[in-house]
Amino acid sequence: MKRFLLKFIVTLLSGPILRVYFSTIRIREHQIENVRQLHRENQTVIFSVWHENMMASLYANRNRKVHALVSQHFDGEIISRILNSIGFGTVRGSSTRGGFEAFLELKEKLKQHDVAITPDGPRGPRRKLKLGAVKLASETGNVVIPVGVACSRYKRLKSWDRFLLVLPFSKCEIVYGSPYKVPKKTETLKLRSHAQKLEQMLNQLDETAQKCLDR
Repeated sequence: MKRFLLKFIVTLLSGPILRVYFSTIRIREHQIENVRQLHRENQTVIFSVWHENMMASLYANRNRKVHALVSQHFDGEIISRILNSIGFGTVRGSSTRGGFEAFLELKEKLKQHDVAITPDGPRGPRRKLKLGAVKLASETGNVVIPVGVACSRYKRLKSWDRFLLVLPFSKCEIVYGSPYKVPKKTETLKLRSHAQKLEQMLNQLDETAQKCLDR
């Protein structure tokens, strides 16, 4: 009963609350042309952002018909409802539950929509990129767009990812990296090499976002 009430409240109130909350936050997007050019070429993309940074980066992409990968756990159900309230589609599954079915659904969604993956989720280790995003890129031919985030006012939660809770009246910088291509039919050993490169790109983009914030 408690879970039902929580889901009902989240469904009813999350959209309006988030809109008011983020109306106090200034978000600037950098290098968004990397994404727009691909869209002009009728290509969809795989957004990749660290789990801790999803709050600002996902809100910046609201109402853009992006489908986000969300776990099948109860907290994933809450996140899914919140994302639905701001114009996201969701695909349910993770490396620990429902992963194979979710992978197939992501491949299908990419035929028409962008997708978003937090490659160290849902349980970590923090900032260690699992193979899902690069494997998806290899099997579909779609590029990965890594995303970096920095905010001026925030609180770090005591969660496994040290989640970045953006505070009201913050300035947030979102930086979209260069498209990362993974060759088709790449074997697992080489996928790990691509994952390491993408991991480095994500960390560098966070540093770039911080420099944008410091200007």
